[in-house]
Amino acid sequence: MEQTPVNILLVDDRPLIQVALGRLLGESFWSSNIIATADPDEAFRLAEAKPGIAVVSYLFRKGNVLSLAQGLRQFSARTQILLIAMHESWTAVEVAIRSGVRGLLLESDPPDLIVAAVRALMEGHAYFSPPIALLCTHAHSKVSHQPNISDLSPRELEIFKHLSRGESNKTMAFQLNISVKTVEAHRAKLLKKLQVRSTVELVRWGLRQKLIQS
Repeated sequence: MEQTPVNILLVDDRPLIQVALGRLLGESFWSSNIIATADPDEAFRLAEAKPGIAVVSYLFRKGNVLSLAQGLRQFSARTQILLIAMHESWTAVEVAIRSGVRGLLLESDPPDLIVAAVRALMEGHAYFSPPIALLCTHAHSKVSHQPNISDLSPRELEIFKHLSRGESNKTMAFQLNISVKTVEAHRAKLLKKLQVRSTVELVRWGLRQKLIQS
């Protein structure tokens, strides 16, 4: 097997998975510099070194894929992000891609796929697990008029995230540094786009799409 050097940032909050992934990548990319962390804030700091690949394997479970992926891309636009997700969901896949994710695997995929995915990203190609690739094919092959989160603007996605936490308009305005009226306008547009009438319906929609964990 050809050995290729690459700087890899590994983000995972499970020590055993961290060690296993680190060992697998270290054996496959012998001169690579692999740095692992369980803390998203530390991941942002480590991203300042502009690693070639960031392997993120826990963010779907914690619901932070959007903020972390966008944050990593902010610190280093050249870093290619590979996400290992717990489940397959077309809506979640779209959100990940909009967040700057270039590769998507499932935790149920065989280990050799992560090596193939890292190699593909190093060569400038996107890489998707076969079940996710099939999901994408089916999603594009059918006509649907259902609300789609990929139609939301970055600000509306932020409002969606805060609303799903049950935050008030005043709290969102403070955290996003905008006026309450601006929050109300974004909220109204968001509900209209997603074809829901209330925050409760929005949360139910997010649960069905597996964007919010119950």
